[in-house]
Amino acid sequence: MTGSMLAAVLLWLSMPLAGMAPEEAPSTMPTAAPQAWLNGAFGRVAGDDPATPASAAPDGAPLDTWMRKAPLVLQVDVPFEDLLAIEVVSTPLDGGAAEALSSGAARFAGPDTPGMSILTATITTAVHGSSQHAWLLAVPDRAGGEEALLDIPGPGAMLSSGAGSRPGEPGNGCYLYLCVDVGYQPPAASLEALPASLGETLSLRLTDGSALAGWTGSLTPLSGTGAKALEAEGRPEPATVVSLVGLEPNAAGEWLLQVRADLDRERGWQWFLYRLVVE
Repeated sequence: MTGSMLAAVLLWLSMPLAGMAPEEAPSTMPTAAPQAWLNGAFGRVAGDDPATPASAAPDGAPLDTWMRKAPLVLQVDVPFEDLLAIEVVSTPLDGGAAEALSSGAARFAGPDTPGMSILTATITTAVHGSSQHAWLLAVPDRAGGEEALLDIPGPGAMLSSGAGSRPGEPGNGCYLYLCVDVGYQPPAASLEALPASLGETLSLRLTDGSALAGWTGSLTPLSGTGAKALEAEGRPEPATVVSLVGLEPNAAGEWLLQVRADLDRERGWQWFLYRLVVE
């Protein structure tokens, strides 16, 4: 893993003013504020008003930076040449002293003070004037350089039926700064079986309580189960629990379920394996 693979990519997207020629743009009155995103160990999250800083949807959990002084990247949807100034400050919720994180740079080190804080970016552009964008952060008391980002564990996935729940056997996947190719698939018989009912719709959730942005799966009958394989996918609004509609087992016997969990906040994806015993 090279340093360039660890570095987050700064991407400026050009968004012209709709219905207004450049010479008609007001020189003194700012238009609607641009959008800003913060990238870090929590994924990519759009900013919000400082009075209601952005957090992890849908439950409003603070964004975990993984360590003190974690590398962060700010993205703004205006042309680079229109960007006049960036000022980033972190204010602890316990009333501690504010930390100045950046003055001009879009890539910077995050807060060094453990605990909850509000990161506020003040962005000034030639067209939009100044606007503020904020995020609610949780900074653990953990030190480390950029190589420590490779140690961030991806969440597991629990499959549930009316009879109980089972953790999935992880397969290939990409999570934040690292991709893993396991290179093999374990024998189905080695997977702990989850009892399920004929025609039952199963549910999937991540073990860290974060949201799923979608899923893709297949249900394959194992030896002795007389049925055809099924395939389905779902793209719901980000949710902590999703229903695997379209993968209902239609015959008694044993099945192999393969599911790719797509994580919200552009954190990546992960395949998981399960064995079902259907009666």
